[in-house]
Amino acid sequence: MNTNEQSRQRLGISSSVTDKIIRSIAAHPYLWTFVICIFVDPFYLGAEENVPPNALLFETLMVLAGGYSLIYYLFKSERLNRPASYLCAAVFTIADILFLKWYSTLYTNGVVLLFLGLLFVIGIYYFARTKKYRDQLNSLLILGMSFVVKLYYVYMSSCYTRQHDVHSFGNESGHAGYMEYLLFNHKLPDFDVREVWQYCHPPLHHIISALWLYLNEELLGVGHNPARESLQTLTLFYSMCIVITAYRIFRQFKLKGAAIYIPTVIVAFHPAFIMFSGSINNDVLSVAFMMGAFLCTVRWYREQKFSDLMKIALCVGLGMMTKLAAALVAPPIALVFLIVFIKKTKEQGSLTALKMIRDFAVFGAVCAPLGLWFEIKNYIKFKVPIMYVQEMPKNVMQYIGKQDYIRRVTDFSSKQFESPFEQWLSRTEDGTLVGYNEYNPLVALLKNSLFGEYINESNYGLAILPESSFICRLFFWTGVVVAAVCLFLMIFNISNKCGLTAAEKTLFGSFYLILMANFYKMSHDYPFTCTMNFRYITPTVFIGAFFLGITLKNISADGTKTERAVKAAAFSMALIFALLSVVIFAFVCIPMPPE
Repeated sequence: MNTNEQSRQRLGISSSVTDKIIRSIAAHPYLWTFVICIFVDPFYLGAEENVPPNALLFETLMVLAGGYSLIYYLFKSERLNRPASYLCAAVFTIADILFLKWYSTLYTNGVVLLFLGLLFVIGIYYFARTKKYRDQLNSLLILGMSFVVKLYYVYMSSCYTRQHDVHSFGNESGHAGYMEYLLFNHKLPDFDVREVWQYCHPPLHHIISALWLYLNEELLGVGHNPARESLQTLTLFYSMCIVITAYRIFRQFKLKGAAIYIPTVIVAFHPAFIMFSGSINNDVLSVAFMMGAFLCTVRWYREQKFSDLMKIALCVGLGMMTKLAAALVAPPIALVFLIVFIKKTKEQGSLTALKMIRDFAVFGAVCAPLGLWFEIKNYIKFKVPIMYVQEMPKNVMQYIGKQDYIRRVTDFSSKQFESPFEQWLSRTEDGTLVGYNEYNPLVALLKNSLFGEYINESNYGLAILPESSFICRLFFWTGVVVAAVCLFLMIFNISNKCGLTAAEKTLFGSFYLILMANFYKMSHDYPFTCTMNFRYITPTVFIGAFFLGITLKNISADGTKTERAVKAAAFSMALIFALLSVVIFAFVCIPMPPE
């Protein structure tokens, strides 16, 4: 054992403690995430401007306590003598005071908190020791750093920043108005939901949000605006649930080492889920339920446990009760049900078939009422079509319906790639129209997946980023390469032997196809630039990343030079993607300095 190994053995969290924590997190990852979200919520209440006056004092005391504890540990382990310990404590105290003085002069401290948070997670990882759960500890490092980045995004972003159809609190329309209607009236809309924008959505997300507002404002005494900003704590939790579920899906297929780290990095630091963490509409919760249904389907396929079947029913039903588009996960699940039913019937006879039919009937009895009761109520009372979608007027500037759809889909002219950001037609002060509306669904998708609708050259944070134009272009083309590689590997693995069964290939492949087919149908039926938004197909991220992981899994640890080169290239690609994502979003969130 060399000196460094001895040092690590003597200084750090013991293996037994680390292993217990990892086992606990593995058993209850969503609960742990929720507790952490609830713990940090009072320190910022969803936005930088809501930091309580005493938060810095409390944080400083925690830092001092942590530093003094470390010094005391070093003293007790005889790494420092008494005079050196006192000297270290004094230097640490002075350094903390100087840091606070500098920190208090910053007009925005979010970036400092971002990098301190990342260092904190890395520090915990460094001091943790485990022999049995090394893969899990490495994955926790990725998930922990991802949480810090998402927390930073929420901290620096208002509940009005880069939102979709939220409108504003205090008005009656949009998702914000829907939440407040439930909060103030304590009942569901008792009118034709087509009359008010966004009230046509099922109410689960809005009910939870209204309850959160009531808890904070009425019971805990949180102010009106901070209570509404703190809704982002919920969406932060939902976004992390998506990443955790993707990781658990990867684990179901025994992905290890690079085969699980690289896909997890892509999902954990994907901009779509960073932006989801601060988006208070119902998209993020619906995707979280879709992912949960997918995970439970993978588990049910292997053992056909009734408990897993009920979990699928709850996830699909609650997902549809959040947003009806969550039903897109149902057809792939139904195909798996059918494959298993046919196989079991052939192998075990009619009694097994009857038992499965009974189970599926119970599944439907749970799932269908949960997912459709709101739409059925509106149809009975006001004749609102079950699949009703609110449409925008055709006189808005972003309308692109005058262009031929086939031309839109097949046009990949070079002008569309002059900017990595999604393009929107705008009007100058003298009324002149400038620019163009993004019209090609695939091009819009590639741009929107990384920068959303609202990030572009005019963003202040990007304007002060050195070489921002080059970095954003590099990020765009890196994202294109990641997407193209994952798509190719999905097609290749589904078409060839890769260790997956036909049912598993069907589950992943059909879900991807349904999401993309629905996306292209929407871009045809509702020809607006805003319709071509990546938030409608975010599960494709984990599907593509999964097949990248499967490919890496099938490459032996001591493979050929080509195979080792493939692993190195995949690792480099994922690392560059994650680093660029963190850098860009660190700058995107920087606000204008006060005048």
